[in-house]
Amino acid sequence: MKTDGDTICAISTPQGEGGIGIIRISGNNALSILKKIFKARGNKRVFSSHRLYLGYIIEPKKKKVIDEVFAVFMAGPKTYTREDVVEIYSHAGYAVQKSILSCVIESGARIAEPGEFTKRAFLNGRIDLLQAESVLDIIKSETDAELETAVNQLKGILSQKLNRIKENIKDALVDVETQIDFSDEDIFIEKKEVLKRLKNIKKDLDAIIESYYEGRAIKNGFNVLILGRTNVGKSSLLNALVMEDKAIVTPIPGTTRDIIEDIIHIKGIKIKLIDTAGIRKPENIVEDLGIEKARQKIEDADLILWILDSSIEYTDEDEEVYRVIKDKNIIAVINKIDLPERIDKGILKQKRLHTIVEISALKNIGLEKLKDTIYKNLMGKTKKRQSILITSLRHRDALIKTREAVTKATENIINEEPLEFVSFELNDALYHLGLITGKTCSEEILNTIFERFCIGK
Repeated sequence: MKTDGDTICAISTPQGEGGIGIIRISGNNALSILKKIFKARGNKRVFSSHRLYLGYIIEPKKKKVIDEVFAVFMAGPKTYTREDVVEIYSHAGYAVQKSILSCVIESGARIAEPGEFTKRAFLNGRIDLLQAESVLDIIKSETDAELETAVNQLKGILSQKLNRIKENIKDALVDVETQIDFSDEDIFIEKKEVLKRLKNIKKDLDAIIESYYEGRAIKNGFNVLILGRTNVGKSSLLNALVMEDKAIVTPIPGTTRDIIEDIIHIKGIKIKLIDTAGIRKPENIVEDLGIEKARQKIEDADLILWILDSSIEYTDEDEEVYRVIKDKNIIAVINKIDLPERIDKGILKQKRLHTIVEISALKNIGLEKLKDTIYKNLMGKTKKRQSILITSLRHRDALIKTREAVTKATENIINEEPLEFVSFELNDALYHLGLITGKTCSEEILNTIFERFCIGK
């Protein structure tokens, strides 16, 4: 990715018809480019920073008016990239925005690469890498909880916590390296104090790493598998929860032959519902493949909704399903309670199932209680909502390696190993911590991160 000081430009709003479209320009030539293509009302030639001007975009060669626009010049460093920035607010439409962008390019800019505006903000020190990644998370947020977590990271709450951990590691490292450098003099580190500091560092790291379960759930959602024997109402439940006829429902057993998925949100948490083929002895190869897919999904499920038919006695096929999932996280869902009851609930109680919910997917009875039960089951695995959460596997892995290095440093001190070993581990901890904020990231890692962005961000 180029970061050579070129002036870059891009359309920063989604393409298509709309009221407003934004073209963004960043770099040393941003203002001179604006002056070449923009004619402000009243023929103003001096642009005050951070002030909107109404005028026209004029094609430089043909002197043809392209659109009436607002334009703003923002002098660095008080900008998103800390460079001079120009934004042009035109009418949104493919032809008009393409024409304005062509004028900008002809006047000395080049098209920005994916994420290059945000990468420049990072390289110029306005934000760290963790905050830069949160920008993409904000753009892709689908729920309030997901947005709140991303905004907290953009505000620097997690970065500040990691910086405090980094400073504590540095303090321990200074003590150790002072002892190494002045071993011939009467300077001795207080090992108890260093060990106490490392213990507190590990405790802080543990708390952040443990937040990954909740953070991952907020960002990526939970996998909730709808499972049971044939014709108990699995597809009807999926349709009722998503409020759409996603799955075909018939009285014929084995209608669902493949995996059907959809997303719902419960109290701000993303839930991926997965409807599966009914588990029974297959009657043909197609049904056999569907049942095998259902079994494979069990391993990846955060929660299994075990569906039973209230209007039919508990069957051997029900028992076969239970044997497959008995060690998993289960909510037993007794469906079709609008029909005369025939199932023996005592059998379920004997299995010591923690949660049983009775519903009628067809009549929309008990669904809100089921949603509430799903939420409590999944979020009950987390502690009270924290403001500091990690949502990225990359961040979690770096923190685990940081913790491992701190643990090894602690063990080296306890075992009275040479202090050079302790110094090595603490420096390694700082390196892995720096991978999160970008202090020790390679160009390859940075490019991989920013290439996930859209071109205009």
